[in-house]
Amino acid sequence: MSPPEAKERRARRLLTRHGEAAQIARTVTTGGGPSDPSGGTTTTTRYDVQVVLAKIDADRIDGTSIQTTDVRVLCTTADVELTLSDRIECSAGDLTIIDLGRHAPDGTTVFYDMVARR
Repeated sequence: MSPPEAKERRARRLLTRHGEAAQIARTVTTGGGPSDPSGGTTTTTRYDVQVVLAKIDADRIDGTSIQTTDVRVLCTTADVELTLSDRIECSAGDLTIIDLGRHAPDGTTVFYDMVARR
């Protein structure tokens, strides 16, 4: 088994055994601007996912881009590709994605190994 396949297998096992229901929240604002002083219309769409929350490995913490209070989030794929502007709504509260950690050995995302912040 190749290293990417082994990593995917471990992630799937963790998500199956220890995963919790969560949602990815994507907020988009349309309209607004110089000719429309209303500010536009904001819409939030939520996508169901499974996540596993864990501590960040100490060797990954640099104090700047990854902090001691950040959370490692294993996440199943959603109906859309995730972006850094999406948020994770889970038992730990609303989390901001700092690093997507997209795992896509053949170009198709199979899971995310993200870093998120409260």
